[in-house]
Amino acid sequence: MTDGLRVWLLSDGVPGHLNQARGLAYWMAKQLPLYVEEVSLRLRARTLSRRVLPMWIKRSMDPLRALEWAYNVDYPEDAPDLIISAGGNTAFANVLLKRRFGVPNVFIGSGRRLDGNTFAAHLTLESTGGHSNIRMTLSPSTVDAFQIVEAGRSWRKTVVPLDQQLFCMACGGNGAGIRYGVKDWIRLGHWMSRMASELGIRWLVSTSRRTTPRGESALREAIAPAALAYAVWWHQDPEPIFHQLLGAADCNFVTHDSMSMINECISAERPLVVVEGGLGRPDTRYENVLKKFSELGFCRRMQVDAEFQGTPRLSAPASQFHQALAREVLGALSIND
Repeated sequence: MTDGLRVWLLSDGVPGHLNQARGLAYWMAKQLPLYVEEVSLRLRARTLSRRVLPMWIKRSMDPLRALEWAYNVDYPEDAPDLIISAGGNTAFANVLLKRRFGVPNVFIGSGRRLDGNTFAAHLTLESTGGHSNIRMTLSPSTVDAFQIVEAGRSWRKTVVPLDQQLFCMACGGNGAGIRYGVKDWIRLGHWMSRMASELGIRWLVSTSRRTTPRGESALREAIAPAALAYAVWWHQDPEPIFHQLLGAADCNFVTHDSMSMINECISAERPLVVVEGGLGRPDTRYENVLKKFSELGFCRRMQVDAEFQGTPRLSAPASQFHQALAREVLGALSIND
């Protein structure tokens, strides 16, 4: 026996997807007790499965047989009370497990070729019009602003006890219609060096898996040593201190290619600038979300090489939106605290 609602979080191995599911569970747990289990899965023969499973689900064929055919998954013996997942590769398993156990399910993001109403609650950043659809202002995140500030203050005092402003640059990479070449990373590094010199600040830097080794090396060489206070070079030493860096900085910057990183930075409730560079542009839906974030006061947007207009003021605490989303989901599922 366990205390609380037994929740399965389905994971396809993509950190950004699992973190959204964890985030929703984190804020729901502030409303009522949860017992959370993470269930790893892998979609076999993806192209074929994506063609066959929507029809299989539509015809309400044997869910257990479909699950065993399409997925490599080992789920717990005790049945869940609720299933939560994010990411297209988990969508079919989400529905099949819902039918297998007869429990409500929540899915975050595009449902691929599935009708959104196959989910008890379907969370998206843009409205789909379905009766189970809940439009999010922000994607769920485990980032808690109070914890971020405390962790950042402690880390800064111990590791970078400098009596000057620190800015943090969170670097993504190729994605969301944006592609970065070596020249783009060099351009970013030179811009950061100039800002450090002109403003008297120093940088905290964190690259990521998508920055690529060549891009990371180019950025590292382009940043003037005097401009750098601390750096996590992901391809050399992926130190897990991203949240400490966000909390330690007086102003955070993030490249515009990763919605999950942008959401995390917003959830930190620190002054934030979304930096636009590289080649290409996000699609209309992605652009609309960035525009909404700017209008709500979550962040300011600016181009690489632009003049810095001063540290932006935060006008919309993310925690209020995360708490409201958790309440709305629980209400849609008819679960009371």
